[in-house]
Amino acid sequence: MTFNQLIWKMAKENKKKYIFYFLCNSFAVTFFFLFATIYFNQAIIEVKELEGIQDILIIPGVALVFFTVFFINYAHRIFIKRRKKELSLLMTLGMSNQDILKLILKENGAIALGSIVTGLTTGLVFSRLFFMILIESVGLDRVPFHLSFNMFGYTIGTYILVFALSIAMTIYFLLSKSLTESLKSDRYVENLKHRSPIMGGLGILLLVGSCYLLYFTFLNPELGGDDGTFLLMWTIGIIIGLCITISQCMSFFVHTAKRFPSYYFSRSLFFSSIENKFRNLTAILVLVSIMSMVTIFYTSFCLYFLKYQEDQVERDFPYHLSYVETDTSNNIFGKELNTIVDNKDNSITNHVQVDGFMYKKLYQHWDDYYEDYYRDYLFISLSSFNELSNQQISLSDDDYFYLVNSNSEYYYVDEEYSRGIQLEENGSNFEFTLKDVFVEKMINRWHTNYLVVTDQTFEKIKKSLNGIEMSIHLMNVTDWKNSGAIINEFEDKLNNKNNSSQPDGQLEDYWYEIDSKLHAYNTIKYTNGTMFFVTIFISILFFLGSFILLYLNVFSNVDEEKRRFLKLYKIGITKKEVKQLISKELRVILFFAPILGSCLAFVYILSFAKDGGGLLENMSLFYCFLIMSGIYFSIQIIYYFIARKKLLEQVM
Repeated sequence: MTFNQLIWKMAKENKKKYIFYFLCNSFAVTFFFLFATIYFNQAIIEVKELEGIQDILIIPGVALVFFTVFFINYAHRIFIKRRKKELSLLMTLGMSNQDILKLILKENGAIALGSIVTGLTTGLVFSRLFFMILIESVGLDRVPFHLSFNMFGYTIGTYILVFALSIAMTIYFLLSKSLTESLKSDRYVENLKHRSPIMGGLGILLLVGSCYLLYFTFLNPELGGDDGTFLLMWTIGIIIGLCITISQCMSFFVHTAKRFPSYYFSRSLFFSSIENKFRNLTAILVLVSIMSMVTIFYTSFCLYFLKYQEDQVERDFPYHLSYVETDTSNNIFGKELNTIVDNKDNSITNHVQVDGFMYKKLYQHWDDYYEDYYRDYLFISLSSFNELSNQQISLSDDDYFYLVNSNSEYYYVDEEYSRGIQLEENGSNFEFTLKDVFVEKMINRWHTNYLVVTDQTFEKIKKSLNGIEMSIHLMNVTDWKNSGAIINEFEDKLNNKNNSSQPDGQLEDYWYEIDSKLHAYNTIKYTNGTMFFVTIFISILFFLGSFILLYLNVFSNVDEEKRRFLKLYKIGITKKEVKQLISKELRVILFFAPILGSCLAFVYILSFAKDGGGLLENMSLFYCFLIMSGIYFSIQIIYYFIARKKLLEQVM
C-alpha cells in the first residue's frame, strides 16, 4: 500500500470527520471573501457620500479576522483530537515522526486547497447577491460590482496564514506527547482538579464590579479622567471577569447548591455534568459571549442611527441649503440664483442672507516650542442675529454676544471668545465685553465662534480692519429630499464662476462648498445603512460560527454521551429522565453565553447613552436594543429545538 493510498483509505473511513472539517474551512473562506468584496470595492470608496467608509469598516473587519483565526484553529484542533488515536496507532506500527508530519501536511494541504477553491467559488456566487442586496438597501444604484486582486489576495493570504499556524501548533503538541497518552486520548475525561468555588465567586464579583465602574466612570466629569482610558481599563476587567466567571461559575453554583441538600441531590447528575462541560467549553463560551455582546451592541446602535437619521439631520441643519459668498468667489445672486433654485417643482420658501466679516488675528510666540498661528474672529450683525433667532434683543456698542452654533447637547465654549475681545490694527482699537452666550444651531455651517455686535459696530469693524467680507446665504426649498438636481446644477454654476475669477485664498476650500441637508442626510443614510448591513452580515457570521463551534463540541462527543447514558440506563435511569437531562444541559450551554453577552451589551448601551442625557432620554435606543436582542434570541431558540431534536435522535 502506497502512502497516498493510505491517506485515501483513512479519508474514506473517516469521511464524516473530513467532510465537516472541509466545510468549516470553506465556510471561513467564503465569508471572508464576501466581506472583502465590500471592503476593497473601489467604486464604494470613491462614492462621495461614503467618504471614509474603509475606516468605518475596520472594526467589523478586525472582528472578522479575529473570529476567523479562532474558528479555523478550533475546528482544526477538534479534527485532530478525534484522530489522535489512529495517528498514534500508525506510530506504534513503525511510522516515524517524519512520516506522520508528511501525512498531516498532505491531507491538510489537500483540504486547504479544496477549501480555497470551494470557498472562493461559493463566494463568487453569493458575493454578487450580497452586493446587490447591500446596494439596494442603501440606495447606491450607481455603484457597480467588480472583482479585484486584493479581494482574492487578502482572502487567500489570511486563510493560509491562519491555517499554517494551526497546523504548526497541532504538529508540535501531537509529536511532543507520549504514545500512551495519544492512544488513550478518547478515554480521557477532562477532570475538575482546578475547580474553585472561591474563584468563581471572585470572577462574578469582578465582572459585576467592572460593569458598574464602567457605567459610573464613563463620561463622568467629576473624576477628571480620560473616558477612553476608563473604557479600556474596565473593558479589560470585564473580559478577565468573564473568563474567570465562565470557567469557575458552575463550581460556585454547585458549591452554593450543596447548602440545600434537597435541591442539590435531586439534580446532582445535572450539576456534575454541566460543571464538567463548562470547564471544557470555557474558551468557546467566552468567545460566544463576546460575539453576542458585540453583535447586539453594534446592531442596536446601527439600527438606532439608521432609524433616526432624519431627526439627526433636522437638528443639525436648520436650513436646507447654504453657501458663502465673497467678493471673488461664489458670486451668484439675484435672477441667476432664482433660475437655478426657484422652479415650479421645488421653489424657494425662505431665503436669509447673513452678512459676516472674518478677521484673522496673528498670535506670535517668542520661543521655538510653539508655532505662530491665526485665530479667526467671525462677526455678524445684531440685526442678522435677531432675524435668525426670531427675537428682538438689544446690545450696546461695547458688548457682544457669543453664539455657539451647536446643538445644546453637544457644544464647546471657547474661553478665548468668552472672556472679552481686544483687536487693534492701523491705529484702530476695538475692545468688547461679553454680555451673554447663546447655544443654538442657527446656521448650517459648522463654525462655533460667531460674534454678534451691533450694526454700527459691525460697519466700523469692516472699514477699520483688514478682513474678509462675506454673505452667508441660507435657503429652504419645498422638498429638500428631491433637491439633488438643484444642488448639482448649483455646484456646476459655482465652479464655473470660481474658475473664471481669482479667489482671495484667505478662506479654506470647505468654506466655498455648498452645505446641504440632502448631502448630510445621504451621507448618514449610506454610511449607517452600509454599517448596519455589514454588521448584520458579521452578526450572521458570528451566529453561524457559534452554531458550528458548539456543534463541534456537542456532537463530536456523541459516542461518549451514548456510553455515559447507557451506563446510567443500566443503573435505573429512564429514557424520559435522559431526555430531560439532555435538554437541560443543552439549554444552559446554548443560552448562558448569549444571555450574558446581551447583559454586557446593555451595560455598554447604558454607558454610551449618558452622552445624550441617559437612557430615559434615549428610549428609542433601548427599543432598538430590545428589537435586536429579540431577533437574536428568536433565532437561538429555533436553533435550540433543531439541535435538541438531532442530539436526542443520535444519543437515544
